[in-house]
Amino acid sequence: MNGRPYLAAAGLVVGALACQTPPPSLAHGLSAASASPPSTLLRVPSAGGQAQLYRPPALDPAKWKSEGALPGVRRVVGADLDQGLIYLLGAKAEVVTLDLQTGRVRQQVIDGVRDAAIGPDGTLYTVDDSNAVTQLVRRNPVRFQSRLPSRPRDLFGTKDAQLLAITRGTGNQLNVLSSDQPPTEVAIPSGDAAATLWGDMVAVAADTAVVLVDPREQNKLESIPISEHARAVAFSPSGHRLYVARREGSVLVFNRFTNEQVGEITLPGPARALRMGPFGRWLLINPPSADSLWLVDLSSNKFVAGFETEWSSDLPTVTNQQLLLLKSGGDVVAVDLTQSKMTVTGRVKGGAKDYWITLPWSPETGTASPTPEIPESTVVAEDSVPSSEVFLQVSSSQNKAWAGELASQLSSAGLPARVIAPGAGEEGFRVVLGPYPTREVAESAGRRLGRPFFIYQPDR
Repeated sequence: MNGRPYLAAAGLVVGALACQTPPPSLAHGLSAASASPPSTLLRVPSAGGQAQLYRPPALDPAKWKSEGALPGVRRVVGADLDQGLIYLLGAKAEVVTLDLQTGRVRQQVIDGVRDAAIGPDGTLYTVDDSNAVTQLVRRNPVRFQSRLPSRPRDLFGTKDAQLLAITRGTGNQLNVLSSDQPPTEVAIPSGDAAATLWGDMVAVAADTAVVLVDPREQNKLESIPISEHARAVAFSPSGHRLYVARREGSVLVFNRFTNEQVGEITLPGPARALRMGPFGRWLLINPPSADSLWLVDLSSNKFVAGFETEWSSDLPTVTNQQLLLLKSGGDVVAVDLTQSKMTVTGRVKGGAKDYWITLPWSPETGTASPTPEIPESTVVAEDSVPSSEVFLQVSSSQNKAWAGELASQLSSAGLPARVIAPGAGEEGFRVVLGPYPTREVAESAGRRLGRPFFIYQPDR
């Protein structure tokens, strides 16, 4: 990709960090006080060495560093914050874990790893040189009975402890594997693919359509016709919206549950790749002609700014403080999206060569950050819920921040979501929808929901 000015044809001159002034609505309702608790940013040296924590928005180095040196790293796989672990793929095809609580570096007893993915509950899945799959459960490796037919192109973990793998052979296929069940597979098109956060739906760009596959009902493929050639796809964090980039033209927005088009995003040109911001407010778009980023505000479905930046596996991304993190000119840069001018708030010289991951975690508390941004009415005690009320439970997590964030995303999508705090003898924060007047009404709503659920009614 070349480095020429990439928005000149659209009348927007963009320097390394200059951007278009967004409309007044962009910053409305956003402030440092109303945003989530501060993320911390973990820098993982690609060539090996100590991992370092940084604090936004200035990107100042924190006192926390890993105790030991990391080996060379091929990429960051993800985090399991319930256990306080960061999973990395080492340069020598090994899985490396970094313990946030102790700062210690450990190599797992899984060798020859070529590919890896992490599920929504923090479960790690690996694929080795022989295409064997291993699942890491509470730090213990569990080997799957079946192998993949070939090396995977894409991997997605699910909330049901399954691995979804897209492989190439005589044609592309979606493989569904678990530790104790025979594998299943379904033929799919060869285009760009994305899965929901829960892994309960996979979308594939198939040129003249987007094909939707439910891993639980693989014989019921759905198709959404697309004009101007579907090129890339992405789901919102709640799974409620599907975004489709086309080879020519705008990005189309669909209701994932009804397949109805509900919006259209006009861009300066065609999009090559889509990346959803982890908190659902921002859509990051990579155009085909330059190392660059187009930023879309999903509260209005409007393109608001362009930046020159490297497009890598870890960055660009947006933190829960509404900070855009970029790799620019060899540095890592933070840009404040709560301000109309989108000013630069911090810079780490030479940081672009390394890997970065944002964490809602604090070394002072040793746990995930609290969530004062979640209204108290969203989180309710179990004993305050009438036993006559019926709910759809869509998730349970020991991480209150994670559960609250999901409930907020579902609420913003128009669903009646709340978090029920664990009662005596229980462990998880339940994310539920409802209440519904009867079990029958709840089950009917659940079938329309299109994601895994079960009926929950307080047992008192």
